[in-house]
Amino acid sequence: MANPQDMHITPPASLRRTDAARYCGISPSHFDRVVRESVIPAPHSMLGTKVWLRRELDDALFSLAVIGEEMEGNSCDAAFGMQSRAT
Repeated sequence: MANPQDMHITPPASLRRTDAARYCGISPSHFDRVVRESVIPAPHSMLGTKVWLRRELDDALFSLAVIGEEMEGNSCDAAFGMQSRAT
């Protein structure tokens, strides 16, 4: 039987384009589009290789508007009651 410590896998902190797209749940071509439109942050360069940081992908994904709960202004305005939600 294998030692459980030998089976520990650390998820990568950075992902290349195809893996980053898969991580976001979209196709590589759609991933290119959302990067161009700044929905997902631009890649970093690791000695000439483009990589996306998993943490930045998570931040971008969690900041997406929830369908039916799109807000006017920014989330800080709504959080402090300075602007009402769009209807």
